[in-house]
Amino acid sequence: MVRLFVESVPPVYLCCDTLLTAADIASAARFQNEARRNEHLAWRRIVRRELGRNVVIDYNEVGAPFVDKSGTYISIAHSREVVAVAIAEERVGVDIESRERDFSRAAERYASAEEIALGGEDEDWLAKLWTAKEAMYKYYGVRGVELRDDLRIVSYDPERELLRGELQGEAVEIRLSLHNERYIVATAIMAK
Repeated sequence: MVRLFVESVPPVYLCCDTLLTAADIASAARFQNEARRNEHLAWRRIVRRELGRNVVIDYNEVGAPFVDKSGTYISIAHSREVVAVAIAEERVGVDIESRERDFSRAAERYASAEEIALGGEDEDWLAKLWTAKEAMYKYYGVRGVELRDDLRIVSYDPERELLRGELQGEAVEIRLSLHNERYIVATAIMAK
């Protein structure tokens, strides 16, 4: 089971937020941009609220965050003023993107003709496809993977907003959802 949290990023974090730790503040300080610092603190606050203030948050060799709680996996994403956090008992990947972004300009770099055709007349298909592939990338956690050539979307069920993807024969299931009608969220887990 995946627990998905999509929340707005507060414009400013106060020093008295009791969920954030000194390590969180220090980790956020490495960002020059205030908006990025706030996004960073927003997802860390969600993790601490859900898993406990004392959970250790660290980063693996590919830069993905993980926690020191056995059998618990996290994935994070941000897009403008929102963050998405997926927490699961199995490997998970999440991404969030604005529907307003123009995904058509780069489509040939991340999608094959067959993948583009899967979406039919869906006006959000290129955004969904990009978001699904980003969630897959985070799920697999391997550097050097090409979105177009290595990560493949092999099926799409528009009624259930469910995609099936593959990397080197390993299948993944990607569930799509909308947040506030403005953001597409994709959550990737092992295919059942």
